[in-house]
Amino acid sequence: MKIIKKNICLIAILSGVVGLSACSQNDAPTPDGGTDNGNTVRFTTAIAGFTGSDATDSPGTRATINDNGTGSFNNGDKTEIFIAHKDRPESAMIYPAIFRNGTWEADNLTWEGFGNSAELNFYAFFPARTYMETIQELTLPTDQSTEEQYAATDLLHASSLHRVESDGAVPLDFRHVMYRLTVSLSLSATPGTLTQEDVNNATIVIKNMRSTGTIGYDGKVTTHRTLSDFTPLKSTDGGGNRFRAILFPQPVVSDTPWIEITVSGQIITYAIPDGLTELRGGEEQVVNLALTNSRTN
Repeated sequence: MKIIKKNICLIAILSGVVGLSACSQNDAPTPDGGTDNGNTVRFTTAIAGFTGSDATDSPGTRATINDNGTGSFNNGDKTEIFIAHKDRPESAMIYPAIFRNGTWEADNLTWEGFGNSAELNFYAFFPARTYMETIQELTLPTDQSTEEQYAATDLLHASSLHRVESDGAVPLDFRHVMYRLTVSLSLSATPGTLTQEDVNNATIVIKNMRSTGTIGYDGKVTTHRTLSDFTPLKSTDGGGNRFRAILFPQPVVSDTPWIEITVSGQIITYAIPDGLTELRGGEEQVVNLALTNSRTN
């Protein structure tokens, strides 16, 4: 596919990848009265985040996510905890868990059930995923233009490896499995005949991204080669022209058409830049594009 420039140019700034920043952990409380049978598996938890906006209005099925992607769970949230012996990671037992009073609780989950000297790996998703869902193909929604569709694409995963009873509470620190692309449009300092209204009315399509794959209970993502175009969510906060899409982690090839912008009746395509070879889970890339149709820019 040829990159179409016509009379509109882009001044592009590709930010550095923004990594995760973890919020503080919630300590796992002991049972009422301060006693503990010494054998129940207990948890602490946290949610790490992207930089930028990532909101959701459905706390019954989604964690409460702050603007920067960090967040917290709500009483009554549910997940399933996958537990496997360190030397048998392919064979996991599954325990339904519910979030109460700042921690995850699972009925009848004890170290004794695995052998008190067991070394265990713990995994969990939010929203909860069943074992069958971890082996079935997952297709990402390509239309993410509403907050509901965008939020439904996000997925959190936690892993805590090589834990033994003497380690104490098991930390389930959730991270975003997917990659987030943020595109910010602005009017160039030498805009030609383009106006701010033209920029405000511009639309974006994210092109040539893998849309199917599998996510194992250990959080490993395997993508398939099916390529799709994605309609991102336009941000409504702060009055800016920002567009965000949640995408699979995946390898990418420079010069592949990536961000297609329609502005003032014309189309321009921004390609994957040199040096970008992989979209990594839990990271965000911000692309700042200044629009102009000036022939002298």
